[in-house]
Amino acid sequence: METDRPTIRPLCAGDAAAYALLRLSAIDEDPASFLSTREEEEKRSIGEIEARICSTANQVVFGAFAGPTLVAVAGLRRYPARPVQQKGFLWGLFVARDHRRSGIARRLVAAAIEQARAMGLTRIALNTDAANAGAIALYRSAGFEAVDEPWAEEIDDDVDREVEMVLQLR
Repeated sequence: METDRPTIRPLCAGDAAAYALLRLSAIDEDPASFLSTREEEEKRSIGEIEARICSTANQVVFGAFAGPTLVAVAGLRRYPARPVQQKGFLWGLFVARDHRRSGIARRLVAAAIEQARAMGLTRIALNTDAANAGAIALYRSAGFEAVDEPWAEEIDDDVDREVEMVLQLR
């Protein structure tokens, strides 16, 4: 029996609790991939989460729903400073373990690219772990290119190894 494809749509205020749970799951799975800790995320109010995920002229967070359950997310944000407002940043892509390797991440990236074009953006940037070959392959398949060699930055005695990737839209 074929299963239904998850529905992809922008998140809204009513999705805040589900987003918070999925984000905590992501942080538990790979805490080094996040700037915030579980403890910091648990302290966020529903109002703060709603502000983070609700669509505006400058941002959208897409969610993938398997039935009523939020199973994946990806955000797109326009850079706010006037000289770079034509550029966007893809952030927070995460797919729940049981839904990986099903094309959801690819569909979320495609939705973000379509939205970026609708917003009039000329490029989208993202950062990903240099050791995450699967993510790098996904982004390359969507047209993103690495803009430089992976770099290492020491933050609080921890070395952060990321690669920056960019997709030119025009």
